[in-house]
Amino acid sequence: MNHKITTAALLIGALFSVSTAFADCPGPFLRDVKRAYENGKAADSKGKKEDALFFYHGAQGSVCEGANPYEVDAAKRAAPLALELGSAAEKRGDFDKARELFEAGGQYAAADRAFMQTLRAKPYEPGSYSSGKGHFNTRKEGWFVENNAVLIKAAGPYAPDPKLIAEVDAMPAKGIDHYFKTEAANFNEDFLRDYVQIAQSRPDDATDAAALQRMISAQQAFLNKWKRDDFLKTSRDALDTLRTWANVVEDKALSANVSAKVALISEQHATTLRQKYFGSPQLLSDAMDYYRLPVSDNSLVENKLGAVRAQAMKLGDEANAKNRYELAGAYYQVADADDKADAVRERGRQVAMKKMQPSIDQMRKQADAMAKEYSDPAKIAEMQKQAQAAQKAAQAQQAGAKAANQKGAADLEKELGL
Repeated sequence: MNHKITTAALLIGALFSVSTAFADCPGPFLRDVKRAYENGKAADSKGKKEDALFFYHGAQGSVCEGANPYEVDAAKRAAPLALELGSAAEKRGDFDKARELFEAGGQYAAADRAFMQTLRAKPYEPGSYSSGKGHFNTRKEGWFVENNAVLIKAAGPYAPDPKLIAEVDAMPAKGIDHYFKTEAANFNEDFLRDYVQIAQSRPDDATDAAALQRMISAQQAFLNKWKRDDFLKTSRDALDTLRTWANVVEDKALSANVSAKVALISEQHATTLRQKYFGSPQLLSDAMDYYRLPVSDNSLVENKLGAVRAQAMKLGDEANAKNRYELAGAYYQVADADDKADAVRERGRQVAMKKMQPSIDQMRKQADAMAKEYSDPAKIAEMQKQAQAAQKAAQAQQAGAKAANQKGAADLEKELGL
């Protein structure tokens, strides 16, 4: 009797322990993988290969109850489907899809190959390098092979290709070289000289039609020559990408060297713009952007930014003294003196309005005269009478022409004996 009670107690305790363990397990459960496996077979029998592949993939891995009896067969079925479907996606150039399909069936070497194609599409980007390093670092971990042992056994032996790893490792040197060359090609002083001329050619007298036409012609010639006006933006974008490269490369010496060169080039460009091309307010603003570029905290370069603002304020005052209102306003904006910019532009508007006032007054007089003339009943009646007379005259002229044509035709018939 006591033996039976002890056995029952042990059995209940064991069931309670299993139940507690299952309650703590987040899944999947055996029923989940069984359903996935059966769905995979059903999709496979209907020729829905991609659906089957992902169902088989879902039927793999550990379950809360212990061993997964469906995993090995699911992996064997998934491997050839992945190779077939992934190869087709690869041939049509859909490398992201190809990688997804290869991965689902344990075709990891093929997945690596497709993944590299996506990196080669953007070979100079820091993001491509970071993705590649993360991918292959994971592949080299012992737990990756251990966790995917069933899939690897079904698909065939796998080890990361050293050539692909070497290709990823070579990306920083190529990307950094590419962006330094891009930057150098876009900080073009011939362009900057022409840009200053355009800025200085803008007339402040809105009533000077000839000056406005000269400005339009100059701008068109500028665009025809350069085709674009984003050279400095491209230069700064390249330097910014180089900063990112400095943050992601694993070679600390290379990282420090790139950061130092970016800081030096940024400083040099800012100085060049301030000293040689200050005739354009926009280029002074660009100088400030170059000062900001290598630092994460603008307070570190506030003294340099303050010097540019002071320079812009001085140039704004000089332009204002010469009654170059628009130019002065643009300089004041760079100096963060928005109140002065608004005031000088309003002054320019008032000067232009004063010059245009005689013409405005003349047009107003003409408009008033026309309104008065067309509001006089006698005038309107006279105009209607003139219009009717003109209409009758036109009709009479048309009738005469018609009669003449008919007479001419009759005379011709008579002459021909018709």
